[in-house]
Amino acid sequence: MRLARLLAALVLALVPASSPGLAQAPPAAAAPAAGEAVVVVTVENMYSAADDSRDVVSQATLGQVVEVLDSRDGFARIRTPDRYEGWIPLTAISSEYADEAAPRYARAGSVVEVTSLMANVYREADVTTARPLLQAPLATRLEVSTSPGTAAQDRWLAVHLPSGQTGFVQKGDVKAVDPAAPRRRGTAREIVATARRFLGVPYLWGGMTARGIDCSGLASRVYHANGVTLPRDADLQFEDPNAVPVARSALQPGDLLFFGRDAKHISHVALYTGAGWFINATTYETPMVRMDRLANPHWTTIYQGARRPR
Repeated sequence: MRLARLLAALVLALVPASSPGLAQAPPAAAAPAAGEAVVVVTVENMYSAADDSRDVVSQATLGQVVEVLDSRDGFARIRTPDRYEGWIPLTAISSEYADEAAPRYARAGSVVEVTSLMANVYREADVTTARPLLQAPLATRLEVSTSPGTAAQDRWLAVHLPSGQTGFVQKGDVKAVDPAAPRRRGTAREIVATARRFLGVPYLWGGMTARGIDCSGLASRVYHANGVTLPRDADLQFEDPNAVPVARSALQPGDLLFFGRDAKHISHVALYTGAGWFINATTYETPMVRMDRLANPHWTTIYQGARRPR
């Protein structure tokens, strides 16, 4: 047996890599030119350097049109729509929409927006024939496909994915939107309702979706789904000039609560729900999105103020 294995290895070494029938390694992703690209995977980590062993600073999600600032070693340094920068694997983005003459993804034609925390996108209009192609996180916008043979079927809708593939999403996971119109600002009640849907989601440093989320990611995603763009980090949200300071006695549902050792070192953010309660993604006691009371000594001790995004 040992001799047979050695002979087999020798044969493989002598056969050219281009010979038919042999598995080929996937080609390396081409580095996009500086400009725009679109995220083609459900969610991908953004790292502090071009190295996936480095710390995660945030995540980019399906359909986001991002700025490509630099590229090397199989990574691109990108800037997301909330102006946050980090390094992402080149395999997670496509430069198909980088051409200035091409429309940005999901900015024209018929477009739908995901209303579920995660929407499965299938290769066929059936949930049983194959696993989903990918998932689309809350508030992802998808282009409705008009390709021949992709007409809507009962509860299904065909969508053109940013990778160029066509998939099928259940109509109950999405709503039709006007891509030319600004996102509608949600009411305080809607903002709180959106936050409640994340209850139980595991805490994940840098996370931005229902697969795992951190404190400022939760605030950012909830407000994004309700038509408001927030800065990515808690300290930036606290310092946001577009947010109004709110006294503790004047708190209203949907306000952002901030915590830290002092006002210059904000390290945590939560969404106020009313009656002294708030929702937050925390590692305190249980690492998940959970409800907490502002009167709890742990939180009262480090509470630094509130802001109301405009």
